[in-house]
Amino acid sequence: MNEAYVLLNVDYKKQNNIIEMAKKFPTVKYVKTTYGIYDILIILESNNMQEIKQTIDVDLHSIDGISAITSLISVN
Repeated sequence: MNEAYVLLNVDYKKQNNIIEMAKKFPTVKYVKTTYGIYDILIILESNNMQEIKQTIDVDLHSIDGISAITSLISVN
């Protein structure tokens, strides 16, 4: 199973909408609100790394209100 951790900086006024939209993507397993440098942590899982890449590169970038995305892809 491939995993990726995605850290988001978002517009606070759009945070709830971003969380709800992110939860709809099939590779998203957890969405957590965080305090500190980042606003949201998303954990992705899939047997197919291309699906994770699609979620990060296309799906998340299509959500309005995200100002920065940091991706950490786990390797075994």
